[in-house]
Amino acid sequence: MKPRLFACASIAACLSIGGSSAGRLHAGAARSVLPSSASAKTLLSTTTRHREWVTVGSGSTSTPAFVVYPERADRAPVVLVTGRGESADVQSRAIGDQLAAEGFISITTEATGAAAHDAARAYAIHLPAADGRSAWLDVDFTQHHAQIATAHSGVGHFSLSTDEWPRVVEYISHATGNTFAASAQDAHGATASRMIPGLADKAPNLPAGYYSATKTLADSKLKREYVDIPIGDLKLHTWVEYPAGTGKTGVVIVMQHGVGLDDWMRSIADQIAADGFIAVAPDAWSGTGPNGGNRDSFQFDDDAMRAAARINADETQRRYKAARDWALTLPRSNGRTGSIGFCAGGGNSFRFAGEVPDLNAAVVFYGTPPGEELMKKINAPVLAFYGENDARVTATAAPTTESMKRLGKSFEPHIYPKVTHSFVYFQDLSVNREAVADAWPRVVAFYKKNLR
Repeated sequence: MKPRLFACASIAACLSIGGSSAGRLHAGAARSVLPSSASAKTLLSTTTRHREWVTVGSGSTSTPAFVVYPERADRAPVVLVTGRGESADVQSRAIGDQLAAEGFISITTEATGAAAHDAARAYAIHLPAADGRSAWLDVDFTQHHAQIATAHSGVGHFSLSTDEWPRVVEYISHATGNTFAASAQDAHGATASRMIPGLADKAPNLPAGYYSATKTLADSKLKREYVDIPIGDLKLHTWVEYPAGTGKTGVVIVMQHGVGLDDWMRSIADQIAADGFIAVAPDAWSGTGPNGGNRDSFQFDDDAMRAAARINADETQRRYKAARDWALTLPRSNGRTGSIGFCAGGGNSFRFAGEVPDLNAAVVFYGTPPGEELMKKINAPVLAFYGENDARVTATAAPTTESMKRLGKSFEPHIYPKVTHSFVYFQDLSVNREAVADAWPRVVAFYKKNLR
């Protein structure tokens, strides 16, 4: 039987059932804000929460959907966000981000209609990080009105306003049993300052974070360059950094995080080069920009992510393989190669180890594993790092450990308590900095053992 979001014939039909208990709520302080049309794009480009575009099937068709995850260790309820008659517009997706700040997994689909909404809900509630409970928030920006439907509370009607937003959140939380207990550090609006004294500075033996990446690149004295690697009709725009000296050394393919090859990813390449290895960081989204441009042709991260959703997993791997093949021809390459990735790049790094059986080392930061058929082909040792407050990814650590052990593969996982997703990037959240200080020396030692 096809799953339904609510106890009625379809999602749309739920708008006609029940009454509202909204008037009985006494909302507390929300951790989030109601995004305006003016602030939505900036919020989606600066959020600390993990978000991604996925493909959701609906009958014989499929459509893109946008998912945002909360920073929590336990499973979370799901909220489907729709904009009355609209697809996954910017403001609806920004609302989804703010619901993630309240502890929900949010999903917004590009398709309209009950079948597409049912498919999006079914996808989300079966995620490993979901607890099976759900709600539907339908917003009408023109009329400044919101309707909330849940399985047990009927339909709530609210004014869509800044003052009313905490009541919206409280209603959804009450109806889904959401008991998220985030710290004050976990909530960030579009203009929130997260600066902690000293984070603009960087220790020489540790990678840069959100605040120090651009300065790190400006201050670096290492040789670096952009190279366009030909792949058929495509030119793979690639950032390359070389360690000091002239000796041969191993190559590390640096795989981008969820927002692409930005200053922070290039600063990671800089750190790898400073640690003694050739760092090759391809722009896996080359050619997806305006007029065939690259990642750096977009003004907003959100626009880059949406455009790059058409680059599928197989094509991404093809591009990384081409970068590795090119890197092996460098005069300073010693013939040994490794990979490293963060977030989406972490999953790509793990998969790369199966796609390239002669890879020598793979490092995975908060990335998901490949399927078992690829896992069987892995010969390289895999070093992996996870944050406890990242249920979506960290839930995979235990079964991955079991599978890799059963298959006779080398897998070394590290899970850091109270640490979020993207902890190397957002070193200002929770105790993320302490995790970075422990993890990175392990990475360097791992590469020294396997790439030299």
